[in-house]
Amino acid sequence: MQIDYNQAVLELEEYLNKNKTWVLSTSSNDYVTSRMMSIINQGVEIYFQTNHCYIKDEQMINNPNVSLCCGNYSIEGIAIPIGDWKEVANKELEELYKKEHKSSYDFYGALSGQVVYKVSPKLVKIWKYIEGFPVRERIDLTLNEAERYDCGSSEMMIDLNKKKV
Repeated sequence: MQIDYNQAVLELEEYLNKNKTWVLSTSSNDYVTSRMMSIINQGVEIYFQTNHCYIKDEQMINNPNVSLCCGNYSIEGIAIPIGDWKEVANKELEELYKKEHKSSYDFYGALSGQVVYKVSPKLVKIWKYIEGFPVRERIDLTLNEAERYDCGSSEMMIDLNKKKV
C-alpha cells in the first residue's frame, strides 16, 4: 500500500541524523567487500571520507552502485567522489565531519590520497514492526514513491512477484 512519501523521507533523514556509523558494501568484477564507515548527511545525501589506497575507492570508481546498512535500514545508491577536505566547496561538510567524527578526521583527514564521497540514495528498504506485526517499507527516491508491505499477507507475495522489495 502507498504511504506518504514526504513523511517516509523525513523519517529516513531523522534516522540518518541519529545513526552515524553504517556498513558500506562495494563491488567490482564480482568481488564484494563491506566495512564500517563514519558518515555524515545533509538531508538524505550521505558523505564519508576514504583514501585512494583502499579497495573500496577502486571499487566505487569502477562501479558506483553501493549499499549502506544500519539496523533495519538498507540504502542503495550511487557514490561519486567530490574531492577532498581542502576544496572550498567541501568546507561545510568538513566542519560537520569533524564535529561528528573528530578522531576519524584527525587520523585520516589530512593523509595524502584522502577523498570524500557523496552517496545519493535511490532505494531504501526498512523493516519495521507495527503493533507487533512485521512490515517492510520501500522508499523509491527516483520515483518519489513510498510503499508498505505487510510481511504476513498474500498481497505482499503478489507484489514481490511484480518487483523487488
